[in-house]
Order: sequence, then structure tokens, then C-alpha cells
Amino acid sequence: MKAQVQPITLILISGILITLVGAAYIWGVPVIQKRTTLADFTATTNFMLALNDKILDIANSGGGRHSVDIPKGFARVIPYDAADPNNNSIILEVIIDQPMLVLDQEIPIKTSSLQEVGTFGRNEPRILTVKEDRFTTQYKLTFKLHYIELDTTGGQPKGFKIALTSQDTSAGSEKATASFNKNIVQPGQAGNRGDLALTLIDVDVV
Repeated sequence: MKAQVQPITLILISGILITLVGAAYIWGVPVIQKRTTLADFTATTNFMLALNDKILDIANSGGGRHSVDIPKGFARVIPYDAADPNNNSIILEVIIDQPMLVLDQEIPIKTSSLQEVGTFGRNEPRILTVKEDRFTTQYKLTFKLHYIELDTTGGQPKGFKIALTSQDTSAGSEKATASFNKNIVQPGQAGNRGDLALTLIDVDVV
């Protein structure tokens, strides 16, 4: 998928920063704890964005292999063909000491579309979100990097999609490695009824 889209980021990370709301977080917690929580959030956000950049670089070039160290938390890969509502996603779960977001709400990070099928040349091929839940006496941030289909709107109908696979290990807390697998075409399977071009990217996590 060498013609993969250039990003147009419309939903900014400021949308998340506005939701740094818990009263305990704002006033009742020592500054050192606030800084640690924010540092963990920033590091894991940057990891997900960096991993996405590596995956896009591999997809666009039709080859290559890149690794990104996991700064904190536990990551897992859910392949594109898995019988799972989160298929074609990379999930990273991080435990933090203080609340940062509105609980139980999924919030987009630097994402231009939240639809499963976007427009080729306009939308990014991924959705990045984060959700916060209570975790015993702490809180869990669940980051999800999910890849969607991009369809053309003029000329011959066609769709493009990055499809995540995992050859070796699909869960871990140290490093994520992305590498090119192959390109395949599924005739008539795009949302616009054109051919769907899949770029298979292996993402292995240790």
C-alpha cells in the first residue's frame, strides 16, 4: 500500500488535556505524583504514535523492519482476522496512581476519523484512543491503536487497509517490532465494492 494516506490530524491531544479532571488529581495529590502520572501518560502516548509511524513507513515502502521500546505497561496484538471486537489493533494497558481522564469514556488522540471506513487521501489509516477504568485502588489506561479501511471516492473503486498479523509473540512489556509480511488483494471486498488491497504487517511484542 505504497500510496498510503498523509495524515490530516483534526482531533488534537488538547481534547484529552481538557479532560484532566479528577478533583484529587487537580488539587489533592502531591506534585511529584501528578508529574509521574502525566509523564507515564505522555510516554505511552508517544510510544503508540511512534509505533504507528514505523508501521506506516513499512506499509508505504513495501518492506522493512523497525522496533520501538515499550516505556511502561503491557502490550498485545489482536490480528485483523481475529474473532474479537478489537481486531486489527494494538492494545497497551498502563496502571497509574491518579485519575487523569473521565472514567469509562474512550477519548481520541490526534485522530482524524472515528469511522471504520475512511476516505483515501483525506483520513489517516488508524484510530488511536485511550480509556481509563478503575483498577483496584489505582487506575488503568487502555490505549488502542486500530487500523481502518480507506476507500477511494473517484475513478475505479478501491480500498486500502493495513492488516496486523503476529508471527511469533503477540504480548509483552519490553519491545514491539513491526515488519513487512506481504500484500494481498481481495476482489470486491472494499466498502465501495472495489478491490481491497491489504498490506500485512507483522507486529511482534516481547
